[in-house]
Amino acid sequence: MRLKNFTFFFAFIFLVSSTTAMAAGFRLLEQDNAGQGRAHAMVASVNDAAAVYYNPAAMLEVGKYAAKVGVQFVAPTVQYEGQGTSMETSNETFTIPHLYVVHQYEDKGLAVGFGVFTNFGLGTTWSNDGPFRYIATDTELKTKTLNLNVAKKFGDKFSFAVGVDYMSSDVRYDSMFPFGFFIPGSADGYTVLKGTGDGWGYNLALLFKPTKQIKIGMSYRSEIKTELTGDMEVLNFPSGLQPLLALKGMRGDDYKTSQSVNIDYPEIFVVGISFQPNDRLTLEFDIDYTGWSSYNEINIKASDSVVTPTGATIVPAQTVRKTNWNNVTAYRFGVSYKATEQLALNTGYYFDPTPIPEDTLDPRLPGNDRNLFAPGAGYKATDNFTIDVAYSYIWTATRSVDNNVGANVLSSVDGDYKNTTHIFGVSVGYAM
Repeated sequence: MRLKNFTFFFAFIFLVSSTTAMAAGFRLLEQDNAGQGRAHAMVASVNDAAAVYYNPAAMLEVGKYAAKVGVQFVAPTVQYEGQGTSMETSNETFTIPHLYVVHQYEDKGLAVGFGVFTNFGLGTTWSNDGPFRYIATDTELKTKTLNLNVAKKFGDKFSFAVGVDYMSSDVRYDSMFPFGFFIPGSADGYTVLKGTGDGWGYNLALLFKPTKQIKIGMSYRSEIKTELTGDMEVLNFPSGLQPLLALKGMRGDDYKTSQSVNIDYPEIFVVGISFQPNDRLTLEFDIDYTGWSSYNEINIKASDSVVTPTGATIVPAQTVRKTNWNNVTAYRFGVSYKATEQLALNTGYYFDPTPIPEDTLDPRLPGNDRNLFAPGAGYKATDNFTIDVAYSYIWTATRSVDNNVGANVLSSVDGDYKNTTHIFGVSVGYAM
């Protein structure tokens, strides 16, 4: 009963929490705090219920029953300087929860695990009167993944796992609308695009223990194709254009139509090796590949358009923008030192290159190569309960941009961008 109550209580917390943050590309790594304290270099050495995410084949290493729940608070900032102005994104703190449950059938060499976590997300808010307001103001992408896994042991050295992933998505893209281009002197309107959708994928994992001191782990998560459907609104049409709305049976100064947009979330492959020279020290190095080339364009299809009698398109029925992101490989290194029987001290570093080429970068996600440094600690409060806390600081170099994004609305995103992020989290684990 204690494990059941623990699980259901924090499942409720997950359901009422926000799941949006800024990430490299828009992938998130905030799935656990023992992992965060080691820069998420965990695919080979994870030894608690977070194995559901890092390496489900390691679910056979965590005891008969295990559960873990936690949250991370992410505070990103993007600074911009260019076009005669300096500004930064609004100060926001996003909440990213996680929940894992594992049950091992020791006599059969099997384990079953279930997790709820966030693999992708994005959130930026720029001023409504900035130089690229016609490109981006508010951007929000929320996802939630439900992941069921089964692991099987083959002898003392190998274990393998297979899983199924269901991921829901919720997106919102906002920007100002340049009505002054059609009727000089008109005030800006506002464009709001909202959509929801879901998709399915699968995952595979392997754990190999060639010696008592060395473990090798591999984890693969497939691409997930998602169609998001919803509405697109263009608000505050000037009076000179409102007759176009009346012809469509709309009253007032707001236009609304249905729309759809596809997002192909990338495949992820991680391989790592851990080395434990003694009972106190664990070192791990991981190589992490993300197939961002799947995200090669944004194609927004609306069910209707707005066109003037002279043939000028105000709101198109379809908007396609090439992104052409690149596949990238990140490198992670983590250390855990067991200072006492109850206390483990963790630290780690990773380098995560951006997938975004300069010629398609825009303010919704002005990413650059990321560096992360993290300290953390794990405390064994009782024989069954542990508490993990971690802090991470992410920074990028300044990225200078000079491209043609926004030229179709006579705007520019050129300038210098710099990102910093602070992350703090806490997780509580149970095992028996």
